[in-house]
Amino acid sequence: MNAQDAATKNYVDTHAVSKTGDTMTGTLDMNGCAITNLLNPSTAQGAATKSYVDKQDSAQIITLNSYVDTHAVSKSGDTMTGDLNMGGRMVKGLPVHYPPTTYLGSEASSWSQVTQLVNAEVQNAIKITKELITNTPKKSYSGYVPILEKNISRTGFVATASAVTTGDFQAYYAFNNLNVDGSNGGWATPAKKGWLQIKCPEAVTIWRVALKARAIDGKNITEWNFSGSNDGKTFEPLLTSTTKLLGSANAPLFFNISTTTAYQYYRLAIQASTGAEDLGVQVMQLYVLST
Repeated sequence: MNAQDAATKNYVDTHAVSKTGDTMTGTLDMNGCAITNLLNPSTAQGAATKSYVDKQDSAQIITLNSYVDTHAVSKSGDTMTGDLNMGGRMVKGLPVHYPPTTYLGSEASSWSQVTQLVNAEVQNAIKITKELITNTPKKSYSGYVPILEKNISRTGFVATASAVTTGDFQAYYAFNNLNVDGSNGGWATPAKKGWLQIKCPEAVTIWRVALKARAIDGKNITEWNFSGSNDGKTFEPLLTSTTKLLGSANAPLFFNISTTTAYQYYRLAIQASTGAEDLGVQVMQLYVLST
């Protein structure tokens, strides 16, 4: 068919695109020309105008921004709503200052921060331990009362008693048992009861006392108490005992005293005894707590 030949209706209908709508059977090459005045698409395969696409991009951007804001962690700071699994990786760039200025106790700390905190706690524990060791009273196992040469000793100690039998058995002899009983080996009273007292140069806290009856078989102290005072008049009981102090004993007995109070006077009071008169004490020694 030539360019100027007449065409049948059937030819036009099968070869030309109908203005009322049609379906392409091949590719439509616009050759650089525009398709204008389109409707917004109503199906998934419909052509879209630039205006429609721009609106969709803007809406999509808004939707993406909202999604990112609600699902991603903000660099400016954020709060997790679930656990963060580092997968074996490290968290870096944590603060290293010490002491922390805003530390509340729940923040993650850097290794430097942790070591400083631990070192500070260790040093504080060492300091507290040293203070406890320094300030904790220590038990002395050496007798506090020295060998006395008289009742009123030049050492500052003063020994007294309720009574004495003779000058050979004065109070200070219980603190000077260098010789056997009968010379200067102990204090003795003519009664079956009595008390022996030592006044120290200053108030001291004791934790133990050593006691031994006169070395005469049968003269036993069966009931006694031990007390302390700071005025020599009012005595506080420290120990009451029925443990026998036997005259036949070869060594003193040791009794623990539970007190934190320092006293200047310490007194042994004999409440009951066996045997004839002239009972007494050969050894009375104090053991103090020292700081």
